[in-house]
Amino acid sequence: MPRPTTHARVRTPLSVAALAATAALLATACSGPGGVDLGTDWKGASAFALAEVDGLVTVVGVNADKSRAESLAVVPQQADDDRAVGPQIVELADGRWLVTVPRKGGKPDRRYLVNRADHTLDGLRGDERLRRVLPGRTLVAEVAGLPDAKSASGSPESTVLVRNPADWSTRREVKVPGTIGLAASDPASDTVCLGSGSGSGSGTRVTVVRLTDGEVTTVAGPAGLDVTGLACPAGRPVVVGSPAEGASGASGKVRVSVTGNAAGTAVSVDGGRADAVAATGTSIVVAAATGGDTDLVEVDAGTGEELRRARVEGLAGAQHLTRTATGWLVYGEDSVTRVDLGSGATERFDLPGTLLDA
Repeated sequence: MPRPTTHARVRTPLSVAALAATAALLATACSGPGGVDLGTDWKGASAFALAEVDGLVTVVGVNADKSRAESLAVVPQQADDDRAVGPQIVELADGRWLVTVPRKGGKPDRRYLVNRADHTLDGLRGDERLRRVLPGRTLVAEVAGLPDAKSASGSPESTVLVRNPADWSTRREVKVPGTIGLAASDPASDTVCLGSGSGSGSGTRVTVVRLTDGEVTTVAGPAGLDVTGLACPAGRPVVVGSPAEGASGASGKVRVSVTGNAAGTAVSVDGGRADAVAATGTSIVVAAATGGDTDLVEVDAGTGEELRRARVEGLAGAQHLTRTATGWLVYGEDSVTRVDLGSGATERFDLPGTLLDA
């Protein structure tokens, strides 16, 4: 089953001093620093997330089968953490989970691999600052959150670093136009989709980057759509939003329509606010807020025909979607809801703290 876009075990050695310091921090973390209760269900975790618990960043294991989420490890925190920028967690194509922690003063992010076997976080060397990691099939892209260069005409450009996740060596550096506001990838494809510009209609521009050779293709955003989401199944951009005019934006029946062409797919959501999207080559799933609830709607990627839907009552906004073998996980600010789109059944359970990333 293709993994939706929403993404050999190698450790990079730290210096002896840094490794000792990290080991000490992790040993403390396992004892529950700051009153954080740590669970033990590493094996049962279907997915991982980051949450803030009692002021500490923790790696949360989400067991979809048992509808349970618990803190498993405390992320080492240091004085130069950049609290203004949230830490990130992402699943790589080979199943490893990577945590990145931004640092102040332009210093490289700190990075950790989630070690299920040893119940720890393994430190990695980092050499870049403020990068969102987008996993591809054999390569990863690291995307800057702000433009860091200018084109020959003087317009802003952003840098995309293409890396080999086996040893984190840099394969190439690619320049893309504008400030990147939306980013998506597909772990089944070595392509990423990046959105820049304003959120309304033709002001949004999507850049598709092929990681294997650095080829860049730019696509204009769909007219008349306030863009709020982006997916990238098999390297084909799926742009999601609500009509710029005439959308109800309030509670009611969520309607999802699809328009496709050779360049990509536009998904228009009316009757609700599109908060999250996931896509495969055959279907698109949108989480749309309607009043105090959220509708999960799956449509055929080609025809736009509605396939299935379910309502998550009491969830005013979805922050992330993750597909598991036992259903979709819809993340809220302090909870997770498992949704079976086939039956419409939902089961909601608490996160141990406030969601930071998933």
